[in-house]
Amino acid sequence: MERSNDNNFIYSLKFIACLFVITIHAPFPGFFGDVVFAISRFAVPFFFAISGRFLLVKRDGSYAGNTAEIRKFTKNRLIKLLKMTAIVYACHLIYSLCYFLFNGYSLGYWFHDKFNAYETSIFLLFNSGRYIYDESYVFDHLWYLFALIYVYILIIIFAQVLRKWYKWLIVLLLGLMFFGELLQTVYPIRPFDISISTWYLLRNWLFVGMPFVLIGVVFTDNAERRKNELGIEKYKEKAKALLPRNILILTFGFALSVIEKFVIGSKEVYIGSVIIVIALLMLSECGINSGKVLPYFGKRASSLIYFYHVMIISALDVLSQNGIIPSYTMWQKPILIMVIAILIFGVIPILIDKVRVNEQK
Repeated sequence: MERSNDNNFIYSLKFIACLFVITIHAPFPGFFGDVVFAISRFAVPFFFAISGRFLLVKRDGSYAGNTAEIRKFTKNRLIKLLKMTAIVYACHLIYSLCYFLFNGYSLGYWFHDKFNAYETSIFLLFNSGRYIYDESYVFDHLWYLFALIYVYILIIIFAQVLRKWYKWLIVLLLGLMFFGELLQTVYPIRPFDISISTWYLLRNWLFVGMPFVLIGVVFTDNAERRKNELGIEKYKEKAKALLPRNILILTFGFALSVIEKFVIGSKEVYIGSVIIVIALLMLSECGINSGKVLPYFGKRASSLIYFYHVMIISALDVLSQNGIIPSYTMWQKPILIMVIAILIFGVIPILIDKVRVNEQK
């Protein structure tokens, strides 16, 4: 996930969004769980939007205005993304291999099970398949990274027409995604001989990754234009004045997501999710003070929590199933995962840093 140019409120939102992702993979039960599930669908689209929000902005505030700068900025982001993806994916591959070997499967079986021709096609087309999930960790959350790679490559290729196309592309792609979700509900079809109800047919680089990254880019373009027109101080004043309106929009997005969940069932993205993402982007310009704790965890731990929380889920399930640790309820599981993830990726690094400082003294 991209750096947030030290916008502390966005760092806080990234941390909160990561916790919501955990509730997708370790859901709360009952009515409360359904409500949390509905709201949580904003989280991954929000990460895409944040990637787009800061895609064309450097840490020093410089902004990509022409085609050459768009390609340069995006290439730099892509290189960093490829390095990060390689590390994260390697860790998951090692975990998966150890899991299979521990359960008596051979190296050859593991390799063929994950990297056969069919799984290759699913991975290349939809950023999913057993390339990025199997029995060891049953969630394909790493699709986010590979989808983002696709989006960056396409932006580099079509940089010349990015600002000519991006608004209508957002409308077109989101429209197609919601039309597909409508078909899931009222008239299931089988494109490519795959049920449209299969999660990755609509949740992939094209229908989620691209439009939400472009939403972030459009938001930045509009913000930069208004800053140039009004001046930075006047822009900040107007943004703060819109805080109540933006909170109302956010509340409406939450409510609409919950309504959609109970009316049309579980979907990858709701219309309310789009409204939540846009509202959060607008709120990020309002100068909200989110303290020190949440921004720290967002900056230091949010990406790591997202990347590795499924390993924690898997490891705890294995330990519990084998009687090594006590079993836990569905209510306890998401909270337990959150606590462990925060400790590993947030609290322990603080303690390590303090030890190093003391040793240097």
